Amino acid sequence: MKIFIRKVLSIITIVSIVFASSLTNFVVSQAYGSGLITSSSIQLSDSRPSQSGTTYTALFTPTVSSIGCVNISFYTNADMTGGVPSSMLTTSSAKVSVTGTGITGANWALTNTTNGTLTYKTATPDTPSSAVTIATSTITNTSLTTFYAQISTFTTNSCATPVDTSNVIALATLSGVTAQVTVSPTLSFSVADYGSPVNSSGDSNPKTTTNASIPFGTVAAGATSWGSQTLTVSTNAAHGYTLYIRDTQALTEPGNNTIRDLSGTPTSGVVFDASTSQSAFGYTTDAGSPYNFGGTANRWAGVTQTNVAINAKSGAISADPTHIELKVGVSNVQPPGAYSTVIAYTATPSY
Repeated sequence: MKIFIRKVLSIITIVSIVFASSLTNFVVSQAYGSGLITSSSIQLSDSRPSQSGTTYTALFTPTVSSIGCVNISFYTNADMTGGVPSSMLTTSSAKVSVTGTGITGANWALTNTTNGTLTYKTATPDTPSSAVTIATSTITNTSLTTFYAQISTFTTNSCATPVDTSNVIALATLSGVTAQVTVSPTLSFSVADYGSPVNSSGDSNPKTTTNASIPFGTVAAGATSWGSQTLTVSTNAAHGYTLYIRDTQALTEPGNNTIRDLSGTPTSGVVFDASTSQSAFGYTTDAGSPYNFGGTANRWAGVTQTNVAINAKSGAISADPTHIELKVGVSNVQPPGAYSTVIAYTATPSY
């Protein structure tokens, strides 16, 4: 009787061991299928928490020879529990691309009806020979700092039993780092000698000017003298700038005799009419419309004691030159003396 009891116990022990071994093999098969994806990653185009419109790019190298379905699933916890990460939304997502050697990307379609899972299927399974890249746009990030994902592949588009899975992928969100910079408003304005005739004036033998003087010198009766300058403006003003000219008085000598200013303006120029019988002082420029003297070459304007616009630009600009020629003509009857005035150029930016 004692011998019989020992045999029964032995049989029970053997059966228990076989059952436990079979159960272990079954669990492993469900978790990992036929193989483990050799490498995997998921890149977020924008890692800020709860950020909408994010593109997720999954990169993985499967070990199976044929795939017809891919699941990319997201979890709250590393053990793939806890459900969909808080605030994450994938049901509004859209396919961007499915690529890889041996992959026909156009045949793959996205199913996004289950939040937290991106399912890609193709009617005709592909055989990738390299890493597969799947990009999906318009995903709203989770509000969690850390969340997890896993990629699974299936041989057919029924997506029934996974044959290849990745290790669990840890993903992180991070609040954006604010970058700030202050750009100061800028205006640079310079005056220099130009030394050439302007607006087809045809003049020759210019006087050399500086940023502080226009030395016409001694002018004989019935003769003229001229000089030209470059007025250069740079500004970051969004609406550009306007350039003005004025003088403090007409060309005047200590006895209060003056030289006549021309009557023309930059929008309606006149002929430079100095002669043996009348003196004249004026300027011309190469500015664009409407400050181009009606579009007629060799036309002139008179300098006045109030600002008159001689050029303008409508946007921010760097090193923009305006050339101006100033000329004086003396009549036979102009009283002798040292005539002078101060010419003021003003560049006004518009922000």
